[in-house]
Amino acid sequence: MLNRITLFAFLLASTSLHAQISEGGLPMAVQSPAKAVLNSKMPQALVLPPIDVQKAREEDSQTPGQNRFAVPVPANISLDNAGSWTDLPDGSRVWQCSITSPGALGLVLLFDAFNLPPGARFYAYTPDRKQVYGAYTAQSCSPSGKFTIGILTGETALLELVEPPAARGQSKIHLFRADYAFNRAAMEDGQVASFNNFGDAVPCNININCQEGANWQTEKKGVARILMVFSDGSGWCTGTLIANTTGSYEPYFLTAHHCQQIGLNPDFNLWRFDFWYETAGCANPGVEPQPKSVLGCQRIAFRAETDFMLLKINPVPLNYDVYFNGWSRSTTPASNTAFIHHPQGDIKKISIDNQATNSHPQTINWGGIFGTSPVNTHWKVIPDAGTFQGGSSGCPLFDPNKRIVGQLHGGNTDTTQCIVANSFFGRFDLSWSTGATAGSRLKEWLDPNNTNATTQNGYFQPVPSGYSLSGNIQTHWGAALPDVKVQLSGTATATAVTDLSGNYSFANVPASGNYSITPAKDTNDLNGITTVDMALISKHILGIEPFNSPWKIIAADVNKNNSVTATDIVENRKLILGLTSSFGLNTSWRFFPATTVFSDVTQPFLNVPIAENILISNLQADQNGLNFKGVKIGDTNNTADPGQ
Repeated sequence: MLNRITLFAFLLASTSLHAQISEGGLPMAVQSPAKAVLNSKMPQALVLPPIDVQKAREEDSQTPGQNRFAVPVPANISLDNAGSWTDLPDGSRVWQCSITSPGALGLVLLFDAFNLPPGARFYAYTPDRKQVYGAYTAQSCSPSGKFTIGILTGETALLELVEPPAARGQSKIHLFRADYAFNRAAMEDGQVASFNNFGDAVPCNININCQEGANWQTEKKGVARILMVFSDGSGWCTGTLIANTTGSYEPYFLTAHHCQQIGLNPDFNLWRFDFWYETAGCANPGVEPQPKSVLGCQRIAFRAETDFMLLKINPVPLNYDVYFNGWSRSTTPASNTAFIHHPQGDIKKISIDNQATNSHPQTINWGGIFGTSPVNTHWKVIPDAGTFQGGSSGCPLFDPNKRIVGQLHGGNTDTTQCIVANSFFGRFDLSWSTGATAGSRLKEWLDPNNTNATTQNGYFQPVPSGYSLSGNIQTHWGAALPDVKVQLSGTATATAVTDLSGNYSFANVPASGNYSITPAKDTNDLNGITTVDMALISKHILGIEPFNSPWKIIAADVNKNNSVTATDIVENRKLILGLTSSFGLNTSWRFFPATTVFSDVTQPFLNVPIAENILISNLQADQNGLNFKGVKIGDTNNTADPGQ
């Protein structure tokens, strides 16, 4: 008997739509001119209800195969009942909240409402700023409104939401649960199970980009780790996108049946699929890599006897560069095999067996609710290089032709000595058609035209030749700006015009190019200008009533010399009296990126020039949220008609 028996290769954990897109960047409380103010206003941490760690350990001991190391803690945190708001001089506002669960090794944040309007940005980060998740934006949200963030190491998590002026009051955020990672009781090998994720796989695992994985660089692109969420915890498994005989890009995803059994009431809307979670080289990295994630799936088919489950995940963005792995339903044991997996939820690994598989001639007793597997339903594999651990469950077993022939169920391994006695993979050929209904077999889904194919080669999801660029343009006081001409220049050129809502877009913009996006509108210079504006500019100059917004100061700079003087009043007067029909040195509107931040809001010209375009270098993905604010020159009290 080995020191340690891994009955299943799943791992219960607590961690960190459609694509769960993160745009990067840092919270305003970390890096912005307003950080001192925001840090001084960070509210006192909300303390979540305590958990009984000993009770959790006892519950785990009563459930064979239970490997969770986190328990759910209920929460009720929203923008209305927690945290604090800070108004900024440019009209935007920032919500901050701090939550803590004393003693937690890590926190996973689970939201049942997560809806952001265009321009809003959401972050979650640790107090030491070493982990920052976000920025999440409108394009990160899912139709279900559900969202998962984490793992955030430690017992405290900080939250920040930034709403621009046009989006004030439109965000909806509700945190209903935070999973609490804790040290479990000592296991059979004397070790203590603890907080697992990045960097926690045993050293005898082999990173996918080591020499052993050199011939598997295509197939790895279909394999992803799965973060599974249940009512009583969260967990890790592995699986792969799988091809079908029509060659279409239906995002079917093969994993293990028992993965859905490791917790109660799986919430498939919160299951997350992390592609490209790997190191760039062979050595373990010092910094955690950022995966390309998809959130949410449907369960399509499953069967306990061969331990398979077929999911259909939400659409995978074309720029993710993924691969749909091929398969074989041959009944002949493969002469050698390999499997690609995420042990402990860690970065992608590979294991190799240079010997032939064999069909296991005995029943396998997995214990408890996991039951037994009938004779000859699993391939038995003993890898010569690499191992497997909790979290590897569901990973694909490949034959010498690099086609899937099974998925990992579990086995016996001593990770302290890196010895694998055996590993068992549910047989793909039996999962194909032995189920009684379409919901318990694969053939209807992977061969929809009933071609009776015995093999299917893998294929890439097509990589787009170009990407889309889009954004929204509004006045600095939040009104949509239609009929703005938006110029794309650089590697390719194009022109777009904003619609009635201020939206614009460019399609099929060539990849890898460098671009500049510049809006322009130069019509009806008199729009919004009256004698009231001249009076307001005069009061500002005299210091009687200084403008309370940097945008109004820019509007008052009629002659565009980066200052506000009596000359600007004269220019406005000429327009009102009809002595001139346009500004001599300025356009009727000026546009600035919506993310523009002034180091001193009372002196917007302090650091000139102010960028009036958005630059994109080495375009590698769709870019949304390329938003601008428009300033009507001469109009200092926001009376201009955006439609003129």
